[in-house]
Amino acid sequence: MSTSLSAEEARNELYRCMSEKESFEAKADAALSLGRRYLGVENGHLTRIDTESNHWKAMCSTDPPDGQFPADLVLDLGTTYCRRTIQQGPIQLHNAAEQGLEDDPAFEEHGLPTYHGTALVVDNEPYGTVCFVDNEPRENEFTEEETMFAELISRMLEHELRRERTQEQIKRLDQFASIVSHDLRNPLGIAQGNIELAAEKFDNPDELATASRALDRMETLIGDVLSLARQSEDVEDTRLVSLSAIADDCWASIDGQEVTMEVVDDCTFQADEARTKQVFENLFRNAIEHGGSDVTIHVGTLTDRDGFYVENDGPKIPAEDREKIFETGFSTGDEGLGLGLAIVSGAVSAHGWEITATEGELCGASFEISNVIIESPE
Repeated sequence: MSTSLSAEEARNELYRCMSEKESFEAKADAALSLGRRYLGVENGHLTRIDTESNHWKAMCSTDPPDGQFPADLVLDLGTTYCRRTIQQGPIQLHNAAEQGLEDDPAFEEHGLPTYHGTALVVDNEPYGTVCFVDNEPRENEFTEEETMFAELISRMLEHELRRERTQEQIKRLDQFASIVSHDLRNPLGIAQGNIELAAEKFDNPDELATASRALDRMETLIGDVLSLARQSEDVEDTRLVSLSAIADDCWASIDGQEVTMEVVDDCTFQADEARTKQVFENLFRNAIEHGGSDVTIHVGTLTDRDGFYVENDGPKIPAEDREKIFETGFSTGDEGLGLGLAIVSGAVSAHGWEITATEGELCGASFEISNVIIESPE
């Protein structure tokens, strides 16, 4: 079987199919089919290897269900060339018998003269192999370009496997956070209701107001934890939003209306509205928390690059803290858990934007969000 693809065509096609919004299985099948064509062999397989049970399993395969090595086939690892790939590294066989492997269990059991295998390692642990096989020997050895392309398939499938595992972890974390927040909010609501009843019956408003504020703070923290758990989700659905409209909308939900917030100038850009509101609400709360009731907040567009800023005239952020403030758990206050700016950073990153902390024209803290695609006015 001869290849009909150039190296450049094969790479471009691989990049295209791996960038599609398809399942891992669909991407693996496409990559194996492409590798089979480029290497000029009969079939390609993605295998899962368990060295403890000594099992080899075809997770994905270009072989049909009635073929020699179809998907879901389980073999004794000792009867496969993949055992050598796991132990020794990449293996290239163009004629196993001539290369001195006529007594190898894989050749004796399956009669495969042609094999090209590379190992997959996910999270620093062996996962399996990507292998290409043929029941006929090749006239020539595998070329360096063919080996590099097979390696590229393996590395890209490793990346997809890590991504799939991460998404599963995020999903489980999201479910856990949702359950915890639900279970916490139920007794929180009961406590808040009882405080309101007590306020009507007893003459101790100060003590009850303090308890009520503590419960409100708990409600905010629950929301922050839930937002943080979901911050790794990528933005998918966006729409055109106005900087002034979203800033004003967020400001209306912030306690501390005696504080001054002004939108200096406006722009429109594509964004996930809910995630963008997380940015503004947390930056507004951060300004009030650190700047007090007389802080002034400005929102506007950047002049030197595409993006916008939120700045205040409160305390400056020390230069040595300007990167650390976006880390989960970093806080300069006594009450905060260091979640607000981590949520901001997550929402910004999910859009593909960048955020930096600096000193603004108000001589306080300024947060600049760049790499935003600003829509030009018609």
